[in-house]
This record gives sequence, C-alpha cells and structure tokens, in this order.
Amino acid sequence: MTGRPTPFFVVAGFLGSGKTTLLKNFLAVHAGGKKIAVVQNEFAPGNIDGRELLATGLPFKILEINNGSVFCVCLLAGFIRSLAALLDSDGFDAVVLEASGLSDPIALAQMIEADVLRGRLFLVHTWCVADASSFPRMERVVLPVARQVRVADTVIINKTDLASADDIRKTGERVREINPLARRIETSYCRVVLDDAFAPLTAEPVALRTRDENAQFEACGRPALGSAALRSHRTITRAGLDLFLKEAATNLFRLKGFVRLEGGGTVSVQFSSGVLEILPAASGTEATELVAIGPGLDARTFRRSFNAFTSS
Repeated sequence: MTGRPTPFFVVAGFLGSGKTTLLKNFLAVHAGGKKIAVVQNEFAPGNIDGRELLATGLPFKILEINNGSVFCVCLLAGFIRSLAALLDSDGFDAVVLEASGLSDPIALAQMIEADVLRGRLFLVHTWCVADASSFPRMERVVLPVARQVRVADTVIINKTDLASADDIRKTGERVREINPLARRIETSYCRVVLDDAFAPLTAEPVALRTRDENAQFEACGRPALGSAALRSHRTITRAGLDLFLKEAATNLFRLKGFVRLEGGGTVSVQFSSGVLEILPAASGTEATELVAIGPGLDARTFRRSFNAFTSS
C-alpha cells in the first residue's frame, strides 16, 4: 500500500439528535472542493437519511450499512472489510461515518487500528450531537448515549430552541462530567463552524488519547429495541396519517420517512424526543417509506397499524 492515509471523521449521537443535519452542513462546506465518501449506518433495516443527503445534490459517494450498529460485534468485522474495500475503490480526500444513533463507539480507536485499516485511515475528529431536550433523560436509560460522548472531540448540544434552560444546563454539566476533554457548543440545527475541519491537528483526538482508559469498557451489544422499515404503495389521508402517528408514536424513540398522501403530494415525517414534525417533501415519491425504532416495537404490528388507516 502506498500514499497518505485518508482523513476519517465520525458523527455520533442518539436517535434524532441532528446527526444528518450536521453531515449535510459538513458536505455543504467541503463536498465542492474535496472527494468525500459518506458511510451511513442505520440501526433499522432501511435508510431514510441517505435519501435526504442525496437530495442535496452535492457530490459525494455513499455507502449504506443498515440493520445494526457498525460497532456491534455482529457487524464490526464486516464493516471493517467494507471500509477497506471503500478505500480500495477510489482515492478519497475524506471518509465520514454517520454512526447509528444506538451505536457504542467506545472501541473506535481499536477499530481504525485493525490490520486492514492500519495506516490507511487517520482519525481527525469525532462529533457527538446531543439533543438538549432529551439528553438528561436518555443518558440515564440508554448506555450508548454516554459512550458516544466519551469518545467525542466536540459535543454539539443541539436543539437548544426546543429545550428548557434547565435541560440545556443539565446537558452541559453531564457532558463535562463524562468527557472533560471535549469542546462543548450550544446551538440549534447544528449550526457550527466546519470550515477548519481539515486544519492540521493541534492535539491527538480524544478517542486515541483515552484508548487505554476506554479499553476497560465492554462494548454494548445490540440494544433490546425493535425496529421496522415500512415501504408501501398505499396512500393515506392527512387525517388518517395524524391518527396513525398518534397511535404509532406512543412508545417510539424515533420515526422518520416520507408518506404519500391520498389525492397527491408527499410529506416528510420526523419524530424524536416527543416532537413530531410533518412538512411537505421537496419531491414526490413512488411509495411511502418509514423507519421506526422503539422499545417492544414489532414490525408486523407497525405495518398493520399503518394499513388500517390507508387506501389500497
């Protein structure tokens, strides 16, 4: 192998925190001048975020790895091989991994030092996006949330427009407790300066500086959560969609996708941290596509619930 190692960036954060928004911002700044490969990892069987990225029209190559976290032992070996093959396929100026919202990246340093990757990638920066409106609650019940903070160089305390002042304060204090080495930025819509992302490193990334300390932690296995990926050519009225979402979102951590409405038109659906957003989609779609994640979620029940409110 010859040539310089490829810069590697990681975007971590819990479900719905704003990772894809950060990635879109990164691409808007750098994709025009650099050849970038994006690896999108989705816990559920389907990937909605890839479509959202491609809709930007920016130039980049995308590799989608779904149905689990790339840091889980069930996918890690295959992910490392896929990453090596990606590096073989073309000369990229950077690789950016958007990790699953349920990923545990505690072994990030060990991953990039795997035999087939050693000397081919160097870790530049890890961002963790924390939803200030839900972090104080989710960090206590979902172990990977704290692990995502622990390896970060920058923790973006996001959605401050939706969070209370108390939750923003608690999030900042807890982030500092978990990872005193990380820079903390409070913002909304992941509005952070990304122009200097490729600037020469002034310090070793946190995940590398803390590799020995983090080695004591056993990586989390696949979380005990259900997931569903629904694709349907049925249409639904707006009133029917509201009823379906009221029923379906009760126990969900995350719901996202696109829905075809009866009579024409498509809407984008985003639900996380108890906040539901339904907006007209930028472009039409041939089918409804939804991805859902939550405790006890059953894919068949989720589909039956949707069908009950649709027209064939």
